[in-house]
Amino acid sequence: MQVRNILLVAFLICSGVSQGSAQSRDSVPPVDIVEVIIKKFKIDLKGKKREDRKVYFSLFPTQGGVPSGGRALVTSFNAAFYLGDKSNTRISSIYFIPYISFTGKYGFFVRPNIWLSKNTWYFTGDYRILNYPQNTWGVEGGPNSEIQTVIDNDYFRFYQTAVKRVGTNWGLGVGYMLDHHYNISEETSGEFEGHLKPYSTKSSTTSSGLVFPLVYDSRLSQINPQNGSLLLFNYRFNSPAFGSDREWHSLYIDSRKYFPFSKYRQNLIALRGYYWTVLSGQAPYLDLPSIGWDLALIASGRGIQQSRYRSNALLYFESEYRFDITANGLLGGVVFSNVTSASVYGTQDFQSWHPAIGTGLRVKFNKYSRTNVLMDIAFSKGYTGLYLNIGEAF
Repeated sequence: MQVRNILLVAFLICSGVSQGSAQSRDSVPPVDIVEVIIKKFKIDLKGKKREDRKVYFSLFPTQGGVPSGGRALVTSFNAAFYLGDKSNTRISSIYFIPYISFTGKYGFFVRPNIWLSKNTWYFTGDYRILNYPQNTWGVEGGPNSEIQTVIDNDYFRFYQTAVKRVGTNWGLGVGYMLDHHYNISEETSGEFEGHLKPYSTKSSTTSSGLVFPLVYDSRLSQINPQNGSLLLFNYRFNSPAFGSDREWHSLYIDSRKYFPFSKYRQNLIALRGYYWTVLSGQAPYLDLPSIGWDLALIASGRGIQQSRYRSNALLYFESEYRFDITANGLLGGVVFSNVTSASVYGTQDFQSWHPAIGTGLRVKFNKYSRTNVLMDIAFSKGYTGLYLNIGEAF
């Protein structure tokens, strides 16, 4: 399925690359894969102009893997739109990502990011219903941190925040976060004692509480940022008063910066780093900071297996160079590297650092929303990952 998709994309790219590949970008109109398909198959839009549409859609079927669940059919669907004048309102988007594996595992993600007119309010959500076995290696520094097992569980997530603009790019808000894991079972019992601490005897865990975000965001688009920066502080307070099993507090700090080098071509460096920690109390094992479970549309750690590093605190840094290959912007490329470190459990001592590197292609799916098809391959010690998605990594 993956190979077939890549070959189809390559065929369509080859059909459109010749349109101005040797010219400077400022003299070549931008092209996307939808436009190539319309011209290739002579599709009649019946007089409607794509640029006049109020909603821009992107759809990409692919194939992914589910830990201990075999291969999965995945479809990434994106709808981008404006809820105000384009001159003073940022673009909103909703992502739908359903998947089903050949062994009956299933999942459904919905990720809305909504900007009201004149950017007065910003609403973001993350809703998931998953039947999701995940590989796990225990906590960093634990006795079994090099031994792999699988924890199967059903998972329901409901995150919703509302942020009010309080300055040109600053926002302050409030929200609610719920993580409910149930039907928890370990693939191999006995040998991995301690993996589920402090909930080693429970078949379900619930973390429920309020979150208070403070945001600085000068990016014009979150789908494919071309400049600007993001700084996010998320303080989360879980309490039995909101249905949480126990009281615990966490802090998540995410920063991103984009440095463009051209007005006409995509030629930029993107940087990202985050710090995620449990401040006090005992967080359930499956809710501890872990690589690949951060607050991002596309999870961090390309080239590192999801959940490979987990502890009470996590540090992560990533850099990526993004560039156009064709003058019309249809085809682009990236090279990137990242490094992560989980603290020795129960401390803020970051002793081990785990790097990964990778490269990839970008195909412009929709030039009006600047939505790309992402195709990356990344490597770390003992692991290789292939990633197909819609959007940018961050």
